[in-house]
Amino acid sequence: MNLLQQPSVLLLLFILGIIAQYFSFLPKEGYRSINKFILYVPLPAIVLTKIPFLEITQEVIFPIASAWIIFFASAFFAYVFCRLFNYDKKTMACLILCCGLGNTSFVGYPILRHFYGEQSLQYAIFVDQPGSFLILSTFGILVATYFSASSLDLKQMGMRLFKFPPFLIFILALFIQKELITGKAFDVLSFLGKFMVPLAILSLGLQFKLSLKDIAWKKLSAGLFYKLLLAPFIVFVLFYFILNKHGELYSVSVLECAMPPMITSSILAIEYELDSELANALPTLGILFSIPTLLFWKWLVAIF
Repeated sequence: MNLLQQPSVLLLLFILGIIAQYFSFLPKEGYRSINKFILYVPLPAIVLTKIPFLEITQEVIFPIASAWIIFFASAFFAYVFCRLFNYDKKTMACLILCCGLGNTSFVGYPILRHFYGEQSLQYAIFVDQPGSFLILSTFGILVATYFSASSLDLKQMGMRLFKFPPFLIFILALFIQKELITGKAFDVLSFLGKFMVPLAILSLGLQFKLSLKDIAWKKLSAGLFYKLLLAPFIVFVLFYFILNKHGELYSVSVLECAMPPMITSSILAIEYELDSELANALPTLGILFSIPTLLFWKWLVAIF
């Protein structure tokens, strides 16, 4: 594992971010610059090292579909929840982005490697790449752009979308030949991409509130209920009862859908000012609350 992505290093960066809030040795809103850098450099670099190399087969349609199902289901859940409790559209967008997309690589890969071994990652990568990551690069950016606008101006929304570097790079990656992303070009892009997770963790630390009373518990509880319990339940019922599918491929898909909220999508929500406090709390506290729920889903899929 890359040194920058070692759990101990990431924990240190998160604590450093919290300390920096109180001792002011980093700019007060330095997280905004970090977020922009993440979205404009490491994220596009990862797109270029992943998208051109994807090969979709019939076998992996199911894990890919699971990620898309829980994303669109999150839109329905967020809409109903926000209408019931009279929350604004920015909270709705934040719930869609953060809870419709899971932390399927940074948290997902190590957890699945521990549960099922290295071979399980051959399935997990399809939930992550043409699933979560592809959704983030397309519908995720579209949701952020649409809900951050003060009024529905299709021209303005289109301009914001096509001026956003990760989306432009994604379009380019669809047409670029994988042979062009080899050798030193691939090494440089991979190196840049490795900074995404540690910088995202530092950014979350810079925004994390130690005071529990400042957390919007109703919104947080709803988001984590959907992401950690309802979303994997939807996929579990679909695969195991409706389609009558069993095996490691489907167990991995369910567990990937049970991962805590995605860090990168929360960064996107913060950048577009979509309920920033909720966007900060969901991935950080989500990792903590996901420990017992992931053990529960691991036990459940094992008995079917």
